[in-house]
Amino acid sequence: MSPAGSQFLAGNPGAPLHLSEHTLGEIDYALPPLSPQAAGENFLLLFGLDGPALHCRCLDRAWPLAPSQLLWLRHLTPVHLRSSGPRPGRLLVWRFTASALPAELAELLLSLPPVPSPLAGPRPLHPAEANLVLGLRTCPVAPALRPFWAAAKLVELLTHLLPSPALAPGQLSLGSALNPVLPAPIRAALVFMEAHLADPIGLTELATAAAQSPSHFSRTFSEALGQGPTAHLRHKRMEHAARLLAAGHTNVTEAALAVGYQSLGQFSRVFSEHHGRPPSAFLPRKNA
Repeated sequence: MSPAGSQFLAGNPGAPLHLSEHTLGEIDYALPPLSPQAAGENFLLLFGLDGPALHCRCLDRAWPLAPSQLLWLRHLTPVHLRSSGPRPGRLLVWRFTASALPAELAELLLSLPPVPSPLAGPRPLHPAEANLVLGLRTCPVAPALRPFWAAAKLVELLTHLLPSPALAPGQLSLGSALNPVLPAPIRAALVFMEAHLADPIGLTELATAAAQSPSHFSRTFSEALGQGPTAHLRHKRMEHAARLLAAGHTNVTEAALAVGYQSLGQFSRVFSEHHGRPPSAFLPRKNA
């Protein structure tokens, strides 16, 4: 049963892709997988709208989702949601299966780390994402066309959320998660790394993703890539932050949060050491 105030914006509960808005109280509301028989194919995008932060739980993991934040999960079991305070909280829910997307995109999604780790977030929405959420809530097309419109918007969003794709054959960088030369545990850690640039991960989490002990993982990673895993993670974060700034998607504070830095001063120092210029130097001239 849906909570009071639920509204389907595109699709319907039985469709492999649908978009809805919900108002939640302090009683758990469960979102089961759309297709329980399709293991690993179920994905859930949550966008906090307003009210208290929401409490999101799947299995034994839980995450807070504040207004104007995004959380992306891959799930096999129901995700439980409720308001964290006495007032209702509202969110936008995008549920879909990999089979609802183009084959090439579905293949990329199915290669991502398994549950219960978030694929992205919780993190603040970038300005472009906030505009997308506004558009989703208004759905400016005829009702009969909304499923097609929503599917196109979902593909657009996923192309930004997914880790950087591989280069053309023969152009794979050594640190690419899709480089077949690298051992499978290292590639698994790189996929996890790219999916969690905004999260507080370190050696322990990366070693777990590689199914190795931290000491063994650190040694094998350094041998394969010529630098330790935490140094490589820092490199990935700084390169991603530079791309966000140069594209005009974020300001300096938003870029810092997008790559896991809560301290703007620390982010600016590490960024300047890595690039030889401060973050503000990467902003488009019109935004500088």
